[in-house]
Amino acid sequence: MKTRQDIRKQKKNQQKRLSALLAILGLGALLLFTYFWSQPSQHSVKQPTETITSQSDSSSSSSESTKTEKVNWVKQDTPVKLPILMYHAIHDMAPEEAASANNIISPEVFNAQMQALSEAGYYTLTPEEAYKVLTENVLPDNKKVVWLTFDDSIWDFYSHAYPILTKYQMTATNNVITGLVQNEAAGSLTLPQILEMQAGGMTFQGHTVNHPSLADATIDTQLSELSESKTYLDTHLQQKTIAVAYPSGRYTPDTLAIAEELGYKLGVTTNNGLASLSDGLLSLNRVRVFPTTTPEMLLQEITP
Repeated sequence: MKTRQDIRKQKKNQQKRLSALLAILGLGALLLFTYFWSQPSQHSVKQPTETITSQSDSSSSSSESTKTEKVNWVKQDTPVKLPILMYHAIHDMAPEEAASANNIISPEVFNAQMQALSEAGYYTLTPEEAYKVLTENVLPDNKKVVWLTFDDSIWDFYSHAYPILTKYQMTATNNVITGLVQNEAAGSLTLPQILEMQAGGMTFQGHTVNHPSLADATIDTQLSELSESKTYLDTHLQQKTIAVAYPSGRYTPDTLAIAEELGYKLGVTTNNGLASLSDGLLSLNRVRVFPTTTPEMLLQEITP
């Protein structure tokens, strides 16, 4: 049985431990305060580390800063007609892929097309710059423009298209089926590949989660497909996704209304022709490129 002396001794020891603990906590708080006081305020003005040469909308993704060519935008007297090229796969077609022959362009043909565009003085646009061109009716001084788009986030965009685009200092937009990327589906781009290419100047926009025909889908399905894919890209690419490509080019007036409500600024279709503001920003024409499209044919088709 504890004596009174033992109890007093125990209480005294407890008080000593408590005092020591409070001293440690106080020292920790002091060190923490000193650390944060020494850090620069998050509201302080940072000096730019690189020159942002594009004068596009402030919602542009981080890949905008990779552009090195200074753009002097000039107001046009007549409505701009913008060529938006539509690609899918860039690789040598295997015999079992014959059913998709029109969607598969060899790297050699693609290289020749990009070389022709480069030599003809074409400036490749980001989605934000395409929006600027159409809404402000401007073009880069002494430059022709083209917006390169690729549907379906196919694996060969990383393996074949990206190196060729980089070779000619071009940018392009890949419209991502986010469900395939998220589930790491075979034949699809991976998120690390997308992030690497984004850092290298490529852009990535929406193509729904599962690639359904939106024209045949319910309102709820259209809403979820368009909103969830946008959220995935916004979150993982740290951007504001502004463009969507409708799967198989199928859409309805409800689709356009939903896209607008969700914050998309541009929508591209499979309707053939040059894009213009009169088409409607959410229902823009594109020029489909085939494996048989020669450089000469391509330049002829996209000339307004």
